Amino acid sequence: MEHPDINSANHLITVELSGEIYAALLAKIKITGKTESELIIQGLQQVLNETNEQDRFAILEAALEQKLKKYVESLIKVGALSSELTPSLPHLSPDSDLAHKRTMPIPTTRPLQVGDRVLILEPESPYYMAKLLVIKTSLIRATVDTDTGEKIFLKRDLRFVESTIE
Repeated sequence: MEHPDINSANHLITVELSGEIYAALLAKIKITGKTESELIIQGLQQVLNETNEQDRFAILEAALEQKLKKYVESLIKVGALSSELTPSLPHLSPDSDLAHKRTMPIPTTRPLQVGDRVLILEPESPYYMAKLLVIKTSLIRATVDTDTGEKIFLKRDLRFVESTIE
C-alpha cells in the first residue's frame, strides 16, 4: 500500500456516510453557510482536540489529593509544635483547661485500606447496603467489589466494618 506524503498541504479522504448523517450535514450547511469540507474539518478538529473527561477528572482528583495531603501534614506539624510548646509556658498551670486542650494528642484513625470491609450508604436513605470489600482507595474515593463489578464511592458514604489485613 502506498502512503501519501504527510508533509503536503492538503489530503483527500473519501468517507462513506449514512443517509441520516448526510442529511444532518446538509441541514447544518444550510444553517451555517459553510461547505461540507469545512464542517467535516471543524468536527475532526473538535474530536482531535477533545480531552477525555474522565482523564480530566482524574487529573483534578490527583491534584486535590496532593493539596489535601499537604494541608493535613501542615495541621499535624502545627499540632505537634503547639503540644511541644505548651509545657514550657510558665503562666499555665497543668490543671488549666487551655493547657489541657493544647497537650491533648491528635486522634489517630487508620485510613481506609485495600482489604477492609465496608458498608455503603444507600442514596437518599439512612440505611446501608451489604458488606463489601475495598479493592482500591484514594484520598476521597474508594473502589469496592460488588456483584455487578467494581464501583467507586465517596469515602463519606462508607462505614468501616472490619479489616482482613493484619
